[in-house]
Amino acid sequence: MRSLVERTPAEQILETPIGDRLPLKSWSRGRVTLLGDAAHPMAPALGQGANSTFEDAYELALCFSQASNIQFALATYEQRRIPRTQLIQTRSALGEMRYYATDREASEQQMQEQSQMSSEEYQDWAFNYKPSC
Repeated sequence: MRSLVERTPAEQILETPIGDRLPLKSWSRGRVTLLGDAAHPMAPALGQGANSTFEDAYELALCFSQASNIQFALATYEQRRIPRTQLIQTRSALGEMRYYATDREASEQQMQEQSQMSSEEYQDWAFNYKPSC
Protein backbone atom coordinates (compact mmCIF):
# COMPACT_ATOMS: atom_id res chain seq x y z
CA MET A 1 0.00 0.00 0.00
CA ARG A 2 2.79 2.38 0.89
CA SER A 3 4.48 1.95 -2.51
CA LEU A 4 1.16 2.55 -4.27
CA VAL A 5 0.69 5.85 -2.44
CA GLU A 6 4.31 6.86 -3.06
CA ARG A 7 3.92 6.20 -6.82
CA THR A 8 0.73 8.27 -7.04
CA PRO A 9 1.36 11.79 -8.40
CA ALA A 10 0.49 14.43 -5.80
CA GLU A 11 -2.01 16.15 -8.14
CA GLN A 12 -4.03 12.91 -8.30
CA ILE A 13 -4.46 12.67 -4.53
CA LEU A 14 -7.66 14.34 -3.45
CA GLU A 15 -8.04 15.63 0.05
CA THR A 16 -11.45 16.67 1.27
CA PRO A 17 -12.80 17.51 4.70
CA ILE A 18 -14.83 15.00 6.67
CA GLY A 19 -18.50 15.66 6.06
CA ASP A 20 -21.40 14.98 8.34
CA ARG A 21 -24.68 16.68 9.15
CA LEU A 22 -27.44 16.59 11.69
CA PRO A 23 -29.71 13.53 11.48
CA LEU A 24 -32.66 13.75 9.11
CA LYS A 25 -36.22 13.02 10.21
CA SER A 26 -37.14 11.38 6.90
CA TRP A 27 -35.16 9.64 4.18
CA SER A 28 -37.88 8.93 1.63
CA ARG A 29 -39.94 10.92 -0.82
CA GLY A 30 -42.37 9.13 -3.08
CA ARG A 31 -40.70 6.00 -4.47
CA VAL A 32 -37.16 7.18 -3.64
CA THR A 33 -35.24 6.65 -0.42
CA LEU A 34 -31.73 7.22 0.90
CA LEU A 35 -29.36 4.84 2.60
CA GLY A 36 -25.79 4.91 3.84
CA ASP A 37 -23.89 8.20 3.71
CA ALA A 38 -26.68 9.81 1.69
CA ALA A 39 -29.07 9.22 4.59
CA HIS A 40 -26.74 9.55 7.57
CA PRO A 41 -23.21 10.81 6.87
CA MET A 42 -21.05 10.61 9.95
CA ALA A 43 -17.57 11.33 11.16
CA PRO A 44 -15.36 8.22 11.26
CA ALA A 45 -14.76 8.41 15.03
CA LEU A 46 -16.72 5.18 15.69
CA GLY A 47 -15.98 3.41 12.43
CA GLN A 48 -19.68 2.65 11.85
CA GLY A 49 -20.34 4.35 8.49
CA ALA A 50 -19.95 1.30 6.24
CA ASN A 51 -21.54 -1.00 8.82
CA SER A 52 -24.61 1.26 9.00
CA THR A 53 -24.86 1.17 5.21
CA PHE A 54 -24.86 -2.64 5.20
CA GLU A 55 -27.55 -2.62 7.88
CA ASP A 56 -29.61 -0.16 5.82
CA ALA A 57 -29.37 -2.32 2.70
CA TYR A 58 -30.35 -5.46 4.60
CA GLU A 59 -33.30 -3.79 6.33
CA LEU A 60 -34.48 -2.18 3.10
CA ALA A 61 -34.46 -5.55 1.32
CA LEU A 62 -36.27 -7.13 4.27
CA CYS A 63 -38.90 -4.38 4.29
CA PHE A 64 -39.53 -4.77 0.56
CA SER A 65 -39.85 -8.54 0.92
CA GLN A 66 -42.47 -8.18 3.67
CA ALA A 67 -44.49 -5.15 2.52
CA SER A 68 -47.57 -5.07 0.35
CA ASN A 69 -46.57 -1.78 -1.30
CA ILE A 70 -43.61 0.58 -1.74
CA GLN A 71 -44.93 3.28 0.60
CA PHE A 72 -45.37 0.82 3.46
CA ALA A 73 -41.92 -0.70 2.81
CA LEU A 74 -40.21 2.70 2.89
CA ALA A 75 -42.13 3.84 5.97
CA THR A 76 -41.17 0.64 7.80
CA TYR A 77 -37.55 1.01 6.70
CA GLU A 78 -37.42 4.54 8.13
CA GLN A 79 -39.08 3.45 11.39
CA ARG A 80 -36.54 0.68 11.84
CA ARG A 81 -33.40 2.56 10.81
CA ILE A 82 -33.66 6.27 11.62
CA PRO A 83 -33.62 6.01 15.44
CA ARG A 84 -30.60 3.70 15.37
CA THR A 85 -28.58 5.76 12.90
CA GLN A 86 -29.44 9.00 14.72
CA LEU A 87 -27.83 7.63 17.86
CA ILE A 88 -24.76 6.42 15.95
CA GLN A 89 -24.45 9.76 14.11
CA THR A 90 -24.70 11.69 17.36
CA ARG A 91 -22.12 9.57 19.20
CA SER A 92 -19.83 9.70 16.19
CA ALA A 93 -20.02 13.51 16.06
CA LEU A 94 -19.31 13.70 19.79
CA GLY A 95 -16.35 11.37 19.34
CA GLU A 96 -15.02 13.52 16.51
CA MET A 97 -15.34 16.69 18.59
CA ARG A 98 -13.27 14.99 21.28
CA TYR A 99 -10.23 15.30 18.98
CA TYR A 100 -10.51 19.09 19.14
CA ALA A 101 -11.75 19.55 22.71
CA THR A 102 -9.75 20.78 25.64
CA ASP A 103 -9.19 18.31 28.50
CA ARG A 104 -11.99 19.90 30.52
CA GLU A 105 -14.46 19.86 27.62
CA ALA A 106 -13.62 16.23 26.85
CA SER A 107 -14.11 15.27 30.51
CA GLU A 108 -17.51 17.02 30.66
CA GLN A 109 -18.57 15.41 27.41
CA GLN A 110 -17.52 11.96 28.61
CA MET A 111 -19.51 12.38 31.83
CA GLN A 112 -22.58 13.41 29.85
CA GLU A 113 -22.27 10.39 27.52
CA GLN A 114 -21.78 7.99 30.43
CA SER A 115 -24.96 9.22 32.08
CA GLN A 116 -26.89 8.13 28.98
CA MET A 117 -25.25 4.86 27.91
CA SER A 118 -21.91 3.41 28.92
CA SER A 119 -19.32 2.50 26.31
CA GLU A 120 -19.92 -1.17 27.03
CA GLU A 121 -23.68 -0.79 26.64
CA TYR A 122 -23.20 1.15 23.41
CA GLN A 123 -20.80 -1.46 21.98
CA ASP A 124 -23.20 -4.26 22.87
CA TRP A 125 -26.08 -2.32 21.27
CA ALA A 126 -24.07 -1.45 18.13
CA PHE A 127 -22.32 -4.77 17.53
CA ASN A 128 -25.15 -7.16 18.43
CA TYR A 129 -27.71 -5.58 16.13
CA LYS A 130 -30.38 -7.94 14.87
CA PRO A 131 -32.56 -6.73 11.98
CA SER A 132 -36.31 -6.72 12.54
CA CYS A 133 -37.98 -9.75 11.03
